[in-house]
Amino acid sequence: MATVNKKDLERQYRRLKKQSKREVEAAMDRVARKAGFQVLRGAQDRAPVRDGVLRESLMIGNPDNIFELILRGTKAEITVGTHLEYARYVEEGFTQRKGQFVPGYWDKEKFIYAPDHPSGMVLKGKRIPGVHYLARSEAEVESVMDELVKEELDELARRLFPNG
Repeated sequence: MATVNKKDLERQYRRLKKQSKREVEAAMDRVARKAGFQVLRGAQDRAPVRDGVLRESLMIGNPDNIFELILRGTKAEITVGTHLEYARYVEEGFTQRKGQFVPGYWDKEKFIYAPDHPSGMVLKGKRIPGVHYLARSEAEVESVMDELVKEELDELARRLFPNG
């Protein structure tokens, strides 16, 4: 006949509860970081490249990169992006000011901005659409977020219940 010691059972329950809380917080951290890294990778792939500065600013370790994770109770908030001033205009688009003079010159089919150049061009006031490199990447990651969470929960269950 098997006997169950209530005190041992309660002790095991408290230990598991304490351990599982730490494990759940660590799992939330991992899921949020994975999602953030995937958003940055997608944004890097989608960002237009003229000189590569914008794309490089989306890499972890670059001084212009933003990668901030805040864990609050049962919520994880991750902020990714770049500190580059012009990145917002590439993302969202903008409207040129009609009649504004921009100093520079044309090199083949590409205009080169040169602040001290005597010639340049006059803007027509047209709308330049945004590329939405961050928004598109974020939407893509959100569409697979349930899958990321499920993978992490499966792994968490294996760690908490190795024999079961």
